Amino acid sequence: MILGIDPGRDKTGFAFVNFEGELISSGIFISSEREKFFDILINDGDISGFIIEGGHENLMQSVNFIALGNGTNSKNFYDFISNKFMNKIDVKIFDEKNTTLEARKLYWKIHNPGFFVKLLPKNMRVPKRILDDLAAWAIVLRCLKKI
Repeated sequence: MILGIDPGRDKTGFAFVNFEGELISSGIFISSEREKFFDILINDGDISGFIIEGGHENLMQSVNFIALGNGTNSKNFYDFISNKFMNKIDVKIFDEKNTTLEARKLYWKIHNPGFFVKLLPKNMRVPKRILDDLAAWAIVLRCLKKI
């Protein structure tokens, strides 16, 4: 399994994705609370308070590596994650340009648009929530294309 991270200044999206590219679980946490998030993730695994899509069982034990987006705040996250995991898990950096647009497509892939939404052109369909977690999924999908 791969843990995708879309680090942002205010909020950070995460996505647990299997090697077939399927989303297992995803969510968002406040970037300034990354220490709290990773402590919960590592220690008891119950990140249910952060989950938006999928389940919340302890997934960290299945993670092979972390795919980190290279945008805002990525250097700070890279340093933090490297120190937190003491080089036990590889962190690979990937381009995250346009992942928000990809996240929109992924949103409609897992949330079938209703009848009236389907009448709109695809580029005018606006999801009902923020998509940082699905941008993390898009980062993992890019990673899978390269490996």
